[in-house]
Amino acid sequence: MATAVKKPEEKEGSKSKKKGGKIKILIIALLVLMVAGGGGFAAFTILSPKPHHKAAFVPPIVGPLVSFPSITTNLSDGHLIQITMSFQLIVGALPADVSALQQKMTNTAIIDLSAWTYSQLLAPAAKDQLKAQLMTSFNAIVKQATGKNEISNIFITNFLMQ
Repeated sequence: MATAVKKPEEKEGSKSKKKGGKIKILIIALLVLMVAGGGGFAAFTILSPKPHHKAAFVPPIVGPLVSFPSITTNLSDGHLIQITMSFQLIVGALPADVSALQQKMTNTAIIDLSAWTYSQLLAPAAKDQLKAQLMTSFNAIVKQATGKNEISNIFITNFLMQ
């Protein structure tokens, strides 16, 4: 009987040795993973290229504003439009150069505006398209007279349709 009692004790001892061995392997594996992860993180943060610092915001240098008189004309569908604008000139541009071309620019604006319809101009995006069209037309006139584009932006200060 004594031999029969010894066998279960030996089995219990061998099981506890196996459990202890598995726990040790698990702890070692977790330590290795933690060290590898920490090393990978350190390598990634230290060795990765650093982002370039963005330059501080510098507002653009703009030239003078030139007011343009109000224009009232018919749209292509018979509705009326009244528009008042101001031009932002490039740096170094002379307001007198642009003001001298006012009659040609008014004529061009009337032609450009009369191609639009009331429903087309109701959309906010259409006003941006109109500004771009007018700026292209006005810069063509200014370039013909002075040799360079002098209008950098158009501000619509009054916009009325009926």
